[in-house]
Amino acid sequence: MNSLLVGIFVALAVWIFMKLRKSNSGLFKSLRPPPVRPSFQPPPEKREMPRIGVPGTITDEQFKALKRNLFEPSKDWSFEEAALILYAVTYLRAVCAEVAGKREPPLEIQNELLAFILHDQDLRDYVLKWGKDCREAGIQNRAPKLKHNDQFHRVARAATKLMNG
Repeated sequence: MNSLLVGIFVALAVWIFMKLRKSNSGLFKSLRPPPVRPSFQPPPEKREMPRIGVPGTITDEQFKALKRNLFEPSKDWSFEEAALILYAVTYLRAVCAEVAGKREPPLEIQNELLAFILHDQDLRDYVLKWGKDCREAGIQNRAPKLKHNDQFHRVARAATKLMNG
């Protein structure tokens, strides 16, 4: 007789458990994950720098410099691609130092500014020329003097926007 009562009690408990689980109210409402709602935002734009130079011509010095700047370089990169990234990092840090007094901005801001520069043909061309001119003038280990032109103001606006909000 006791086993019959235990069986009925277990069956009743399972039935109540299933009812509570199927309903939107009850014990399990807070345990359910929120319903997945489709996102109406377009996927983030893939930002890529066009390939320049001859792949595989990166130098050991550039490879080490990129590593020091927290990049994961590839032996498939060209000399020009590595140089452009190094020039762009130097340039954006110099802009941040002038605009916000921060020689090394937070990594997220630095990465966003780098993507901003590398994604824009005009800024890429300007930074590449600027870096070559600095290298030829022997300006490598000191803070470069920046010309306050359209390119500077565009990067400065982007840096200010990223740092303030």
